[in-house]
Amino acid sequence: MERRLAGILFLTLLLAACGGTPSLPAVLPTVPPTGTPRVLSPTRTILWESPTLPVSPTLTFAPSPAATDTPIPPTGTPTSPLPTDTPTHTPVPPLAILFSGCNTSLDITHSMGEVTNAYVTLRNYGSSALTNLCATLSASDEARAHPDKTQCAAALPALHQILLKLTVDTGFQEDTSIQVDVVSEQGITASASQPSCRELGFPGWASAKVGVLEPIP
Repeated sequence: MERRLAGILFLTLLLAACGGTPSLPAVLPTVPPTGTPRVLSPTRTILWESPTLPVSPTLTFAPSPAATDTPIPPTGTPTSPLPTDTPTHTPVPPLAILFSGCNTSLDITHSMGEVTNAYVTLRNYGSSALTNLCATLSASDEARAHPDKTQCAAALPALHQILLKLTVDTGFQEDTSIQVDVVSEQGITASASQPSCRELGFPGWASAKVGVLEPIP
């Protein structure tokens, strides 16, 4: 650029010298020297694309079924429940027989030898009186029928007892088994037996209470 300006100025001076009247050259604007021109490279616009993240599949939650109280069958071998101890109450019969004593004696009045005497207590556990209540004694070695083999009570009120003396003809100095059968006018019956008369023994108080009605203790 500087060389070009210098050449133009030289040519102008040369022409002025040849023509006579010098003419001033036009003043050209002085362009200040500039340094090395800057090369502007086009700006690159970098577009940053965010990496595409994998889209996770949408999770669909299905409503869980409502819980039901369904019984679970037990496993293993079923066992039967253990029996419980149920108290049992044995009904009390309305008529009971109790052997209160037994002995042997000689009966000369009825022309009999040794006889067996049984003292029997009859108890009425019912709610009403028993009438014409009769008890009959029998023995394993009984001989002739004794007139006191059967004894009766006209009435036995409820919850009362009565003592009767029954006699049978038996062998001499022989132990005997005895049995008593009782029946009432109402059809109530009862029976009782003992294998040995000697084991019962003779109660000293028995004779005083024969035929006496008493409340059941």
